[in-house]
Amino acid sequence: MGGLFGGSKPPPGPTQEELDDQADREARATAKETEEKRKIASRQISRSKRNKMLMSGDATGVEAPKRTLGPGRNPRA
Repeated sequence: MGGLFGGSKPPPGPTQEELDDQADREARATAKETEEKRKIASRQISRSKRNKMLMSGDATGVEAPKRTLGPGRNPRA
């Protein structure tokens, strides 16, 4: 459709600066998203290990030292 002054121009697109800004925003959003996924996965792994340790009765993961001499050498038995 012709205008008042002759031909019609296509609508102006985004400038190169706007395109660069958008690419930067997308890169930051992607980096933030992957960081959040990594944190959530780490937290889930930690929770599952903690639950396994609690169910085993050894919450620290280190075996307690053996201080007994055994049932045959117990003087109070």
